Formats: sequence, C-alpha cells, structure tokens
Amino acid sequence: MKKPIVLIAPGMSLFLIGTLMLLALTGFRLPPLESEVRGPAAGKPGPALVAFPRPQFVAHVVTATKHLPEVAGVAEIRSGTRWLNAWSADGSQTPTAPPPGYQVPVDVASVDPEQFRDLVPEPLRLKFLDLGNGGAILSRTGAALRGIRETGNLHFPGTSIPVIGVVDDHLIRNHEVIVSHNTGLSVGLDETRYLVIGLNKVESGKLVEQTIRGAIPSGATMRVRGPSGSGASAGLSPLLSMAQIKSRFGEFAAVTGAGSTIQIDQAWIDANTEMTNIPLLGVFRCHKKMGAQIAGAFEEVQQKDLGHLIRPNDFGGCFSPRFIRSGNDAGLSRHAWGAAFDFNVSTNLYGESPTMDPRIVKIMERHGFSWGGRWHYPDGMHFEFVREYSK
Repeated sequence: MKKPIVLIAPGMSLFLIGTLMLLALTGFRLPPLESEVRGPAAGKPGPALVAFPRPQFVAHVVTATKHLPEVAGVAEIRSGTRWLNAWSADGSQTPTAPPPGYQVPVDVASVDPEQFRDLVPEPLRLKFLDLGNGGAILSRTGAALRGIRETGNLHFPGTSIPVIGVVDDHLIRNHEVIVSHNTGLSVGLDETRYLVIGLNKVESGKLVEQTIRGAIPSGATMRVRGPSGSGASAGLSPLLSMAQIKSRFGEFAAVTGAGSTIQIDQAWIDANTEMTNIPLLGVFRCHKKMGAQIAGAFEEVQQKDLGHLIRPNDFGGCFSPRFIRSGNDAGLSRHAWGAAFDFNVSTNLYGESPTMDPRIVKIMERHGFSWGGRWHYPDGMHFEFVREYSK
C-alpha cells in the first residue's frame, strides 16, 4: 500500500535517527512511524506489471518481453526472509545485535543490477549498478530500523554485506534490503520469486500481459498484477510489506522453531501483545495496537444481527509466531505480530473455495482488514491488518 511521501527537515531527521538507534539497542519495541522514515523522493519508477510464472517458465517470459517496444525493462526478483545477526552504521564502534541466541528476520531481495537499473529513475541507476560490487541498498524503513543513514554493514550468518545507500521503499519493491544475485547467493537466495516488467506507458499493460501469457505453455498458471489503468487481469496487492508491518507493530528478534514455527523474544511479546476480548469469539492474544480495531469489527457484526454467522468454537487464533502456510521461504505470517486473525476455519480452509458470508467480509474490510479469500491461492478464514479504521 503506497503512502504519501512526507518531507522532513534535516535537523528533525538527525534527532529521529538518534532516537531510532537508541530504540534498536533496547529491543526494537518502538518502530519508527512512516512519517519518520520518509525523505525527499529521488524520483518515481515508471508503471510496471508484476508476474509470477512457475520457475521453469521464467526464461520464456523474459525472452518474450525484453525487446517489446512497450517494455522499459524486465528484472527477475529473488526474495525471502533472512536472519540478521548484527548491524552497524558507519562510524559506530560496536555493532548492534539482538539478545544472545536470537536473530532479526529481514525481508531481502536480489536482482541483476544490469536488469534492475532500467526500472529505477535515471539519477539512481549508477547506484544500483554498484550492487554488482557486493553491497546492499536499504529501503528507508529498513534503514531506520537499523539506525543507518546512508552506509553501514549488515552481518548475516557466514557473511557481512556493506550498505552502499538508502532509497525510498517503493524503489526496491518495498523489500527491506536489496543486493545483487551474486551477493544474494551468500545468504541463500537462489530462486526467482517474481518478475517486474516496466511499462513505457501504463495503458500498454494489457498487451504486454497477453504477450507473456502467450510465451508459456497453454494451461500453465501464472499470476499477473498491474497498476490501475494498465489493463492487467488483477490489481496490485493491497497487503503491507514486512517493513511496513514492522513500522506499525514493531520489530522482534526470534529463532526458528519446529516446523514452520518461530520463537520470539519473550520481552517483545510482553511489551507488544495482550489478551484481547473479541466479541462473539472470546479472549485471545493479539497485538496491543490491534485489539480495539478487531473488537470494533465484531461489534458491528453484532449490531447488524449477523452474529449467528460467526462460530465461537471455530476461531484459528490471532498471535501465532510462524511462517506463512505456503512455506518458510514465503516469509513470516502476519500472525507472528498478532496483526491477523482467522475465524470460521473449518469451512474456509487454506486453498479451498471460501464460504465466508460476503456481509462479514464487507464489515472486516471496512474496518481495515484484507481478506485472504481474494488471494490467488485462497485463505478464506484469514484477515490481516492493512490500514487503520476510520468511520
């Protein structure tokens, strides 16, 4: 979800960065607000389609699109959650680290710099080409969480990566960190997750989508999303990135547990979550910033005499530290922050056609929650935070 860029005065920026460094040292409990991490825009990238072909068809799509006159550039994106041991800003004497035995989950992406430079504004292209020398570029949100202004170092298991710059989040597809494919291999990024296809004109999206669908075998599935006015078969996702979730709900340190679970630092859990009384369902643990919003949604369900559509004994939980069901490489579930909830589980199973009453969906969406039943691979029981509720 894109937000307006907020300009901040240099003096205020210095004060906030100092505050962020202090917060990082005390357990990442109070993340920066969006207005605190935005800086002057270096320019906006052009419109783009995002395509999710199966791995065996990636080369077909790249070949079919890279020479189209409507296409400004094509880049393969590898991405995943990686675990950060420590970090430092240039000039700091001691790296900042999470509590002993814990690591910080970070959303990292890798690109071919030669491909990706065509998808960023002209003034930044040389900076992105520098990724080929082994460095990393951070989003402003990710840099603020690290207390890094422009340069520093990220320490992952087995490797350290120098930070060579900071850019607005949307310029790196809202990932926290972007590196080259070669550097990405050192942290285990080895599989293309999606393609970004830059458009010279937004209205050419439909033609480009038709071309890339024609490049893969008939019957093969592929998701294509595009901005409003592009003619793409689906719009861009309204879901928040992991960096945006951290900005709202805080950054935690954790270790991987059995299966798809993680174990979060108990100090973070105590500071950020609480037992919440959810009308029609009962008392469950959620993030402190979610309780009133969830309760308000179910109160409206009651007020509209729709309570009989909610099954109290069929609630799937709110706070649940784990990865997304589709696999650990897909990233952390928003349940790990207590920023999502599942209900009417037994008749809205993951991957099956949802049966959630549309009146319930409408209420939840109006209260600021996105419904998993609209996803390509549906999760009809699932709702997660995307915005604050305003009447």
